[in-house]
Amino acid sequence: MSKVKQVAVLLVVFFVALLLISFIAGSLINLLVPPSQAVYSDKVVEDIGGDNALIATFKSCAKVSDQSIPDGNFITNLGQNLGWKNAKNISYVDTYGEKGFIIVWKDSPQNYPSISNNSGVSYISDVVSSMDGRCFLVHYPEKNAVYGIIVSTDNIDYSESELLYDILGLNRSEFTLTYAQTGSSSSTYYSGGSSHYHTVVPDRYTLSRTDPGAYYDHYEYGDNYAIDDYLESEGYD
Repeated sequence: MSKVKQVAVLLVVFFVALLLISFIAGSLINLLVPPSQAVYSDKVVEDIGGDNALIATFKSCAKVSDQSIPDGNFITNLGQNLGWKNAKNISYVDTYGEKGFIIVWKDSPQNYPSISNNSGVSYISDVVSSMDGRCFLVHYPEKNAVYGIIVSTDNIDYSESELLYDILGLNRSEFTLTYAQTGSSSSTYYSGGSSHYHTVVPDRYTLSRTDPGAYYDHYEYGDNYAIDDYLESEGYD
């Protein structure tokens, strides 16, 4: 073999080896060093419970970590004291480098009697008041399980509509919102429905401060001077 061919072969071998080294090094970096931000094509997909019953998809986001966490409790805006068991905490970043996390779990319906005492699908959709986040829990009788997710809204804000319909891909006609938009985009009111546990309304004082529009929907205006004075100071008349 001529020296020219030998040099050409060596160059090809060197180039292939360089590609392999670059690929291995890149893979190790991705494993050992978490991404600082996502690209548009990234997405985080989590099959909650691992049985295709409820799947969360975060588009244009990259996973940073995935770990089991101890059992815990949280309180919703409407005063429900709930908990998670055998849960995972998954952290991620978006295309702006903002960090977020979700908590997901699958548990026995016995631990959630408020949404598992009937034969149909029941669910809770609410704001988490004990942390900056939104929660969704659903009981699927055919799976004999309750599936739950908490999405942090501390750095990356998600509306209830985005959580239910964009992230979880639920049917709008089957899963109605607890909090719905009315009038301007900045005002909300409590809507709910008669067939789901998430229709529970808190006491008047709490509701007047967390959702004045809902206060008007559910209680007669003008029967509590302390609340009236507060609402008027906030621009409601």
